[in-house]
Amino acid sequence: MKISIQNLQLKYGDFTAIENLNLDVGDGEALVLLGQSGCGKTSTMRCLAGLEEPSAGRIIIDDVVVFDSEKGINLPPNKRNVGMVFQSYAVWPHMTVFQNVAYSLRMQKISKKEIQDRVMEVLTMVGLEKFAPRGASLLSGGQMQRVALARSLVMRPSVLMLDEPLSNLDARLRDRLRVELREIQLRLGLTCVYVTHDQHEAFALADRIALLQSGRIVQIGAPREMYETPASASIAHFLGVSNVMDCDKVEVEDSLAAANIAGHNVKVRSSQSVPSNVADMRLCIRAEDLQVTARPQESLNSWKGTVRVAGFQGNDIRYAVELEGGLELDALGTIKRGEQHDVGDTVWVTVDPNEVQLLPAEVYA
Repeated sequence: MKISIQNLQLKYGDFTAIENLNLDVGDGEALVLLGQSGCGKTSTMRCLAGLEEPSAGRIIIDDVVVFDSEKGINLPPNKRNVGMVFQSYAVWPHMTVFQNVAYSLRMQKISKKEIQDRVMEVLTMVGLEKFAPRGASLLSGGQMQRVALARSLVMRPSVLMLDEPLSNLDARLRDRLRVELREIQLRLGLTCVYVTHDQHEAFALADRIALLQSGRIVQIGAPREMYETPASASIAHFLGVSNVMDCDKVEVEDSLAAANIAGHNVKVRSSQSVPSNVADMRLCIRAEDLQVTARPQESLNSWKGTVRVAGFQGNDIRYAVELEGGLELDALGTIKRGEQHDVGDTVWVTVDPNEVQLLPAEVYA
């Protein structure tokens, strides 16, 4: 089912939570609203679900106008046919798993046979069919989250909305449930809107990501597009680029952009063209694109430094390398391939000019 949000605005007194937001979600698409706390992503979802009344704008779900400020239309949540899964499980502990999932169907006076069929269908879908008679208070956190998901799916919603549903789970379980959520969404062809502040979660679950800052969408695109071509340095930093540096001068040398790092005698070359109309530029390098070696390197971007931190992370080692002159770079090496270095080692850090990005500090919607 398609969703269309047009010129949406939400104000709380003098504070604007959402400012002139426009967004279309395609039939069967998984769209992730990504951003830091307070950026407006949960407020946008609550407006979609009918839990907040926007100050202005229009919302259409499945060709039905559910909100229109000019025409005075504001359908209540139960008339919008949307399912919600929240961060808190909101599972009734005194009921069994079956009773939790069946509760909303019973409120609709659906026959016992249909309730039995529909509840067991979704419990099987989320892997809880054997837990149907178990008391909800005896479940683990991951199982409770599955119950919350089943309770929404059993209503056969046009749109499924999920507000950081995995944030209370441990890392390994969170990774597994991401895969399961994506499998269910694809299998059912559900239109999903998912809210998170975790970029890894967004990359794993989305067909498209809408990144919000200060109540506005500042970039929207497919996960790989967002990862490889962030629109600004602040977006790059939020998406995991750890080396974001101020430039005090950017010139062109031998067809390459040459950026001087502010406060340091370090010049970095990039194959990216330099925008002519941007005054405040940042130089961005991903940690995984930096090569760390004990052997002196003759290349355009090669600097001598000292390992200050070598953090073991399982398959990876995270290095903090201080270059001559004091600039510190964050680099990522692997255990199985490449060299390993210890704190105090002298190393050379290199990066291909194709992996260096010059970006405006901010973009404004």
